[in-house]
Amino acid sequence: MRFLSLDLLRYGHFSGRSMTFRPDAALHIVYGPNEAGKSSALAAFSDLLFGFPDRDVGYDFLHPARDLRIGAEIRARSGETLAFRRRKGRKDTLLAAGGDSETALNDDALSAYLGSLDRTVFERAFGLDSERLRAGADEMLADGGEIGQILFSAASGLTGLRAIAQRLAVEASGIYAPHPSKSRSFYQVLERHKAARKAERALELNASEWKALLRSESEIEDELAALADRQHARRTRMETLDRLQRLRGLIAEIDGHERALQAFADLEPVADETGAELERLHARQGQRKTEIEGKAERLATLRRDLETLKIDDQLLARREEIRRLHGESGLYAEAVNGLPEREAGLEETLSALSILAAELGIADMERLEKNRPDNIVLADLDAVIEEARRLEREASALEKGLADSRASLEALESEGGGGQLTDPAPLRRRFDALRPDIAKFDDAEAQEADIAGRRRALAENAALLRPAVSDIFGFSRATLPDQTAVRAAGERISAIRSTLETLERRKTEGDQERLQIEGLIAGEAGDAPVPTREDIAAGRLERDRLFQELVAGSSDRERYVTAVKAADGLADSALDNADTVARHGEYRKRLAALARDREATEGEIERLTAELAAEREAHRSLFRAAGVEAGAPDDMLEWLRQIAVLLDQREQLLSLIDRQAGLDKLKDELRASLLPLADEADAEMPVPALARLAEARIERLAERWEDARRQQAEIAAARQAIARREQELEALQVVRRDFAGRYEACLAELGLKPETGLAAAETALGLWRRVPQLLERKNRLEREITAGRARVERFRSAVDALAEALAPDLAGRDAEESVRILGERIDRDTSGAARRKALEEAAASLTAEIEALEDDLASCRAKIAEIAEALPPRVVMEGLSARLEERAALKNALAEAKRRFDDGSEGADAEETRRLAEGLDVIACRQEREALAAEEAEDEGMREELLQRRAECRHKKQELGRGESAEQAAFDRVSAEEEALELAREWVVLKLAGNLLDQAMERYRQGRADPILENAGRHFSALTMGGFDRLLQNYGAHDELLLSARRTDGGEVPVDGLSDGTRDQLWLALRLAFIEDYASRNEPAPLIVDDIFQTFDDARSAAGLKALTGLGGDIQTILFTHEKSLVDIARSELGDRADIVMLERSA
Repeated sequence: MRFLSLDLLRYGHFSGRSMTFRPDAALHIVYGPNEAGKSSALAAFSDLLFGFPDRDVGYDFLHPARDLRIGAEIRARSGETLAFRRRKGRKDTLLAAGGDSETALNDDALSAYLGSLDRTVFERAFGLDSERLRAGADEMLADGGEIGQILFSAASGLTGLRAIAQRLAVEASGIYAPHPSKSRSFYQVLERHKAARKAERALELNASEWKALLRSESEIEDELAALADRQHARRTRMETLDRLQRLRGLIAEIDGHERALQAFADLEPVADETGAELERLHARQGQRKTEIEGKAERLATLRRDLETLKIDDQLLARREEIRRLHGESGLYAEAVNGLPEREAGLEETLSALSILAAELGIADMERLEKNRPDNIVLADLDAVIEEARRLEREASALEKGLADSRASLEALESEGGGGQLTDPAPLRRRFDALRPDIAKFDDAEAQEADIAGRRRALAENAALLRPAVSDIFGFSRATLPDQTAVRAAGERISAIRSTLETLERRKTEGDQERLQIEGLIAGEAGDAPVPTREDIAAGRLERDRLFQELVAGSSDRERYVTAVKAADGLADSALDNADTVARHGEYRKRLAALARDREATEGEIERLTAELAAEREAHRSLFRAAGVEAGAPDDMLEWLRQIAVLLDQREQLLSLIDRQAGLDKLKDELRASLLPLADEADAEMPVPALARLAEARIERLAERWEDARRQQAEIAAARQAIARREQELEALQVVRRDFAGRYEACLAELGLKPETGLAAAETALGLWRRVPQLLERKNRLEREITAGRARVERFRSAVDALAEALAPDLAGRDAEESVRILGERIDRDTSGAARRKALEEAAASLTAEIEALEDDLASCRAKIAEIAEALPPRVVMEGLSARLEERAALKNALAEAKRRFDDGSEGADAEETRRLAEGLDVIACRQEREALAAEEAEDEGMREELLQRRAECRHKKQELGRGESAEQAAFDRVSAEEEALELAREWVVLKLAGNLLDQAMERYRQGRADPILENAGRHFSALTMGGFDRLLQNYGAHDELLLSARRTDGGEVPVDGLSDGTRDQLWLALRLAFIEDYASRNEPAPLIVDDIFQTFDDARSAAGLKALTGLGGDIQTILFTHEKSLVDIARSELGDRADIVMLERSA
């Protein structure tokens, strides 16, 4: 199945969004930035194929849930396509695509495309994101590379299966195991059961001790009541002293505020709100002046704009008439352009009708139309022909079925075999009775094999270590170095190597740049070298030297002239190529700098190389005490981890050896009982092999017994089928004779001869069915031609009259062009009229606003004058607002102080408190308060002691009163029995679940391991760019199959030896192989991938994209990403094979 398109009609924040997937593309990449709706588009695939969830749709935040719609067009492997939609609902949610009508499809319309897939399997097996990729890789590491777990997880998309199986086993062991343990819940319940039985007769109540406890508790209660009374009186006095000290400061604060308010006595008649009102009026007055000035300037601008407008009002008066004609211009053009086509169509239709009349044997079209049969006659003939075909098919099918049944009966009768049959039931019952003893023997042999296998595996694994350990049993854990020191040495070595790599890279880059500069110099020089300053200076020096020799008479003139020409030529060349000479100078400076950098870099490399050798020697010295030649630090860290595991396994093996025991007595008894059941068995065979042989013989007997019974049933069924088909064939012949009369009657109604065959009748039926359509088309074209000519004439007359009245300059032009020009003029003048109206309305609005502002300004001035007249005689306006604000603040402070006094005084009178506070001795008050606090602390200690004594008394009462009756003890015993039964049920469920999970993984490994691992190896090689060439299966220490990867040089790496990134690639390869395997046996489902390359570098991402395009089986892969770099890599590496679908951020 492939998606050809995905339509997000109303889903998430999408409305009418469609994505088309190119059918020939090997990979579809849906790219969109963050918040572009990638999550919505991903979820749409599941909701489309399997329906919306009943609750919590999750993507109805823009459109209501009932209006959600998703659509798509899909194509099966067979080439069959289906276009459909999905709506939210409980039934009829699958709809046919196209138009606004929503026709429901059958619920199984997608069965041919999905097969047995459901939502959970589709999302887990065919959906992959970076989180699942990393979880799968971590799962491989956690399971140690066990193949059954890895393949089952990769196939199902489920992770943690081995951990689940182990957790089930641990939970079952926590309930019950053959060896008793206090940590196991079953044995805990068993202990409670024993204790309950013992307690039924163990406890009694002592009457005299009970009375003593009651008397002691009463005395303690009396002492506590007296102590509480003393504490209450003391705390009341302490609260009074504290309140006086606290309120003394509040009284002083209140008096200070009242004295400050006396300075504002002259403002008594003036309200506090007057100051704020004055400030507000002055601010509004200034604001109104500014607004009036601005609006007046805008009004003047509007009036100037009105004067510049020029509009043709006469043209506007007939605006509706012009627009009507403009709207009809399309019909006019259609009529003009369509007349020739319709006239040609009419001629073609008349010709076709003439041909049909001739084929039907009718002379002319008039008789053809007159003799045309009605639809009922045609339908009857069509039904009769279809019935004739059906009767022929039924007769052929019955005859073939009868022949097949007779052949089957002959084959079954010839298969009958001889020999005596034995009922296997008694033998099976005897063998089932022996199963418990066989299971005991298997456990004993398994324990012996386990010990031998562990010993062998321990020695082999120790020898496989690099460096190897020859004697693991004599190896001492104390000689091993600390992992912290090894890790620190590795980090130092890694840092030095990284620095060396950087220096070597810098050196290589410098050499490349040097070669590039030398190439530039050589390329620009061409045939003639570029002169340098040194070359010019040398030429001039040679010229001067020859001149001196010429003057002295020791040189000839020709040499001097040649030197002069050479020096001048160098100077002229440098002048003509000044830019090139300058560049060459810069190139040579850069070459000198590169030479210096290379020398410094080589010195640093030499120093770091020596330092690296010293660090490696220090690392090797850490392992000399253990007698091991150390490898790389990372390898030795892994070696330390592996040797620690081996040493732990050594301790477990030694413990198993100490507990080993045999079961020799059971062997002879089992052998004597199994030999009769195994028939021709060797008496010396091992008991397990003898048991398997006996069970195999019983199974063979059971198969022969069942085969014989099945053969008799099949013979009886074949005879019944022959008789039934013979009866059906006779009945069909009667039906066919009755049908012949109806067939001749239908032919007569159509004017055909009785001997007309089915093929001729079908031909005549097809010809008559074409006649009504052609007649209807002829009549329609005649009507359309008449109407089109009338429309053209009306339009031209109307346009000519309008142009003559409004635009004489358009006289003589084409009617359609005249209407277009008038429409443009109307649009221009309409826009101008609208602007004129808007300007006039804006001017009127500004005028009204200015008048309102002037009224408000006058009102402000009047209110200010009114406030000034109402002031007392000696109060002036200047500073009045500030004084009123200060007075209001003092009033608020006074009210706040009084409120705090009322809150803290607990109802005390203010005057009384003022009087007490004035006579309060602070020092005496403090001393009394401290004395009361000391007494309180002493009484509190006494109270704690009394409470402790009372608690002890009550505890003793409870202990004595808890002597349960026999009924209570019996109840505890029965409760323990019920809990033991429940634990037993839970243990059985856990064991069954764990066994079923292990068997499912093992069956999948046995059935599909080889082809899947072969394909996974191919994908893994592509993903690692040839770093690994295949995947291998090897047996581990406990004979389990483990997965490993083989390098191209032949080295094998187990799963836990791979890096995190390589394990991610291995898990991806296994998933791709499973999908190919599924597609080879089923209709392939599309692989939906969500940003799985986030942690990959560019090279690994390119390899991953190529692996996705290499999937076989006509598998469609759709990759969602928000990384632009991944899209660029796909375009570069895949070209046209990649289909880039842009998912833009919703507006």
